[in-house]
Amino acid sequence: MKQQQCYKWFSSLKRTIQEMMWESVATTVERQLPELIEQAKDREAPQGTVTLDPELKIPAYQTAVDIHCMPGGYNGEYTQDDISAGAIYNLGVYIYSLANRDSIRDDRVQTVIHKFLKQEYPNFQPGKILDMGCTIGDNTLPYVDAYPNAEVYGIDLARAILRYGHARAEFLEKRVHFSQQNAEKTNFQDESFYLVVSHILLHEIPVPAIQNVFRESYRLLAPGGIMIHQDARLYCHLDVYTAFLYDEETTNNNEPFWSSMRDLDLVAVAEEAGFSRDSLIETLLVKNNGMQLFIIVGTK
Repeated sequence: MKQQQCYKWFSSLKRTIQEMMWESVATTVERQLPELIEQAKDREAPQGTVTLDPELKIPAYQTAVDIHCMPGGYNGEYTQDDISAGAIYNLGVYIYSLANRDSIRDDRVQTVIHKFLKQEYPNFQPGKILDMGCTIGDNTLPYVDAYPNAEVYGIDLARAILRYGHARAEFLEKRVHFSQQNAEKTNFQDESFYLVVSHILLHEIPVPAIQNVFRESYRLLAPGGIMIHQDARLYCHLDVYTAFLYDEETTNNNEPFWSSMRDLDLVAVAEEAGFSRDSLIETLLVKNNGMQLFIIVGTK
């Protein structure tokens, strides 16, 4: 296939369009950056919080390439109090997802909440929720609405993205506690959360990091708590041709861990992390547009 002219043309166009998308939104952000930084500064009476750690070491797997071809990657930071990476991500993802992810809605998260959690666990009312790899909080804010009595936390490695995410949550009047942490090992106490989630985090990190994230999820869950990690469908769910086309993300779109994640047996990873086999569910959910989502669920 890689020698076929039609595939080469397809792959070249896909990469070029991706770069054009980021360039278009980056120009918009750069033009207004000083004003955006001022608007993102803390209000006098914020609802949530943002805690940054200037000593946190960003793993090399997050800085070696510009993930998804986003200029500077998720961790780019160029000026004091920078929020540009968050703004660029917000605009770029809106275009990339064909408007299925906007300021107040994420159809993937809504599917997980309303087509799984609310149906399978109708009486579940978590007191504390943690979103791992939260980026700007578009995956996080739906949990504020779904569980209004819960304390909601979001962690990510990227300072500029967290600053933007906090400002965005405040503007939307959603109370979230953001902090700059590595999901492989957080500073939260054992059994701190009743719901630990991630959305499209796993394919952004290498296999050893995925194993650490599952161990940390188990450590953080209180008895009776639920873990849900949502990501792209594994290759075992796909026919060979579709898997090959998706693999182009690794070979030509700066997603170095896309393929290795999708080859994993995540049930085995979860068992190794401490979950019992009979507490684990691996399933596909169908979004309103007909597309399928993969989730792995563990209960403690």
